[in-house]
This record gives sequence, structure tokens and C-alpha cells, in this order.
Amino acid sequence: MNKNKIALAAADSRVVVSRIFGVLVIILALFTGHSFTQDFMTDILFEISGLFFLTICSASRLWALMYIGGLKRHELITDGPYSIVRNPLYVSNLIGAIGIGLASENLLILAVILFFYLLYYPLTILAEEKKLAGKFGNDYIEYAKRTPRFWPKLSLYKKAGPYQINTAVFPRGLATGMWFIWIFILLHFIEMMQNAGFVPVVLRIP
Repeated sequence: MNKNKIALAAADSRVVVSRIFGVLVIILALFTGHSFTQDFMTDILFEISGLFFLTICSASRLWALMYIGGLKRHELITDGPYSIVRNPLYVSNLIGAIGIGLASENLLILAVILFFYLLYYPLTILAEEKKLAGKFGNDYIEYAKRTPRFWPKLSLYKKAGPYQINTAVFPRGLATGMWFIWIFILLHFIEMMQNAGFVPVVLRIP
């Protein structure tokens, strides 16, 4: 299977693969302990850092979904978050992934999440961009020339005028954006279960 076919397969199965991986991360969190001593300052530092990243993730996802919701297959969106980066949702997901890793206070989980993201999502991004170039032609090619693929360039920000939100699609996007916060809550529940002795810690790194 060549690189293009692998990329297309990754893009087509993105939602299913991401959900399966999320379940595996939760299972990993169940039986692996924190990597650091649970003194007050360390615990607070990691929790606040993780929550900060997760808040940025959820807010930026909602911002992008207000523009792209229901229109991705019909229009080329270049305003708002899409004026500073071509893939704001994937940028948000990376921020959320880092937030989950920090909130878990578990170096193994952080490493596994980052490895998965950096291995899997670049293929998905390349496949989706190829589809967009085929659909929108020169408009997308010119857009890609001036807009970074992944690292936002704030100086390019272009504010849109009055914008119509697709209310039929947005609630679903809101629910998917909240998954990161729900995982944060679930990690704390797992920590409580481990501290109470209901769930055994079988591995701790370092």
C-alpha cells in the first residue's frame, strides 16, 4: 500500500480510530499510576496546566466549528480561525491531547498520546488537504500558499462579517468538543478509585 492509500485510509477511519485509541488511553490510565509524588504543589501544577490546555482546546474547537459546521464539503472556509491556519481543529486536538497527558500526571500516557497523534494525524491532514485541492482547485491551492498547515500565524487573522451558524450541526460539534473536558473528569475519578484501593496500580513510570 503506497503513502497516498495509507493517508486516505487514515482519513476515512479517523473518527473510529480516535475513539478506539481514547478507550485504550482510559484503560492505560486505570492501571498505571502517576509519575510524580503527589505533593500539593506538583498535583495542583499539573492539574491547572492540563485544565488550561483542555479549556483552550474546547474553546478553539467551538470557534472553528462555528465556521466549518455543515459547510466543509460545500464551501472553502478561509475566515476566522481558518485564516490563520488550515487545520484549526487538528491544532485544537493536539492542544487537548497535551492537556490530557498533563492532567493524567502520567509520563507514559503523555508519551503514548503524542506518539499516536504525531504518527497518525499527519497522514489524515495530508489526505484531507488532497481532497480539498481536488474539490476547490486553484482557490484551495492559493489559500494553502498563504496559510500555514499547522502552526497558526496570528498576523494573517481575517475577521468575518455576519456569519450564519448551522444550528442543526453545531450541537454535535459542541458534544465532541466537550469530550476533552469529560476525559479530564474521568481521569480524576480513576485517581480517586486508585487512591481508595479499588483499582490496582500495576505500572508506574518512572
